[in-house]
Amino acid sequence: MIPRLFPADATTFETIGICPLSDCISCTVEEQRNGAFTLELEYPRDGEWVNELAIDRIVLADPYDNAQEAEPFRIYEVEYDMNGNAVVHANHISYQLNHVIVGKFLHTAETPVKAWQWLEDNLLTACPFTLYSDIPARTAATFNMAEPFKARSYIGGMEGSILDVFGGELEWNRWNVNLWQSRGKDNGVKIAYTKNLTGLEYDVDMSNVYTGAVAYYNSDGTYVQGTLQTITNDWSYERTILLDATQDFNSTPAKAQLNTYALNYLNSNAPSPNVSVDVEFVPLWQAEEYKQFYGLEHVALCDTVTVLYQPLNLSIKAKVVKTEYNVLADRYDKITISTVKPTLADIIFGLMEGEK
Repeated sequence: MIPRLFPADATTFETIGICPLSDCISCTVEEQRNGAFTLELEYPRDGEWVNELAIDRIVLADPYDNAQEAEPFRIYEVEYDMNGNAVVHANHISYQLNHVIVGKFLHTAETPVKAWQWLEDNLLTACPFTLYSDIPARTAATFNMAEPFKARSYIGGMEGSILDVFGGELEWNRWNVNLWQSRGKDNGVKIAYTKNLTGLEYDVDMSNVYTGAVAYYNSDGTYVQGTLQTITNDWSYERTILLDATQDFNSTPAKAQLNTYALNYLNSNAPSPNVSVDVEFVPLWQAEEYKQFYGLEHVALCDTVTVLYQPLNLSIKAKVVKTEYNVLADRYDKITISTVKPTLADIIFGLMEGEK
C-alpha cells in the first residue's frame, strides 16, 4: 500500500487526503499484543511532499497484510537523519484516548461493555471512541476510580483496568476499540527449520517464576496476613514473593481467602520460565506455490503457531505477540512469538468464583 497523508482534524479517510506518499523510502507498522501500535516512515529530503509532514497530521497505512481497511497514525515527531531524509514517528489514533479524561466513580460491571458505559457516563472531555467486546458476563467486578483518569489507561494501562479485570485481547480499529476473548486463531501453522524459518533468537526469562507466596491485606488500619503457600517445583531454591491483595477485596478477607488468593497466583505463574522467541520467516502464504494453502499458512497478531527448530530440539507452541509490517512491500519483516502467562483477571475471578 502507498501511505496517504491527512489533515490533523480528519475523522474519515475515504479520500486521497492531502497527498499520497508514493515516494517514501520505507514505512513500517509495529503492533504488540495488548500494547504499542506505532508507525515509522522515512521520506526523502527532496521528496515532493516533505514539507507537508507536520506534527499532528495523520498517516493512513495498512497495519498488517490483508487488512480490511487501513489505519490512521498521528504524527508526534519528525526528525532528520544524516542524509537529510525525514523520519516520521506516529502513534495509532487510539493514543488520543490518553487525552480523554474521565471523572472519578465507583460502580460494578459484569461485562467490559458495561464497564465502558460507566466511563461514558463520567466523561470530562469528548470521546469519539466506542468499545465492543464478545466477552460474556461474569461475576460483577468493582471499578473504584478514586480520582480522574485517562480513558486509555482505564482500557488497559493500569491495575484495575477493563483489560486487567476481564482479560482478552485488544484490537484497535480506527475509532472502535474491540476487546476479544481471543483475537487470534490456531490454524496449525508450523514455522520450521529448513521450511520457512530464516532467523531465530531464543530467550528464557526467569524473573516471573515463583514457587511460594504470602498474601496480605492492609487497609484503614486493618492488617491481615496469610500463611506461606507453596507449589511443587524442581528449582534449586524457593522463589517466594509478597502479594498485596488489598485492592482485590471489597471487605476485610479471612486468612483462608488470602491463602486461596496466593495459591491461585502461584498456579497461574507456574514454576516454568517465560520463553520468548524472535522469529524471522518467509511468509509462505504470499508465495505463488502456497496460495492454495493461504488459510493454513497465514499468521497474524495473537495467532497461535508452532516453532520447530531441530538443531536445538525445540518445539514451542505460543502466541504471536508482536508484528513488524512492511507497508510498502505488503509483507511482514519480522514477528515475535512468546508464551503468554494468565492475566491478573484469571486470578481475581478464580477467587470470586470460589466465594459463590
